[in-house]
Amino acid sequence: MCRDYAHLVATLCRAVDVPARVAAVYAPGLDPMDFHLVAETALDGGWWVWDATRLAPRPALARIATGRDAADVAFATMLTGTLNPIGQEIVATTAADLPEDDHTSLVALPG
Repeated sequence: MCRDYAHLVATLCRAVDVPARVAAVYAPGLDPMDFHLVAETALDGGWWVWDATRLAPRPALARIATGRDAADVAFATMLTGTLNPIGQEIVATTAADLPEDDHTSLVALPG
């Protein structure tokens, strides 16, 4: 679902000549914690992150990859054959509570 929303935000921004891209991020705060896709727009000399799902606090997101769309930032790509994943476990801890995200201020992803 996040991928669809990120693509929609990027597409609508591009339609009105606002430069936009997507960023694959690790999103502490999701339940369960997981990878996530958000949009970024170029405004006032910076790239600002937008999470249309509002499921994770933007100040806590950690960039994994940046590209034009989800195909550019895929976590895995199978070119041929069959993939039978056995499982996946992601564990993350923080020294403090996650930051609040009031969605009224601009937030930039680090890196």
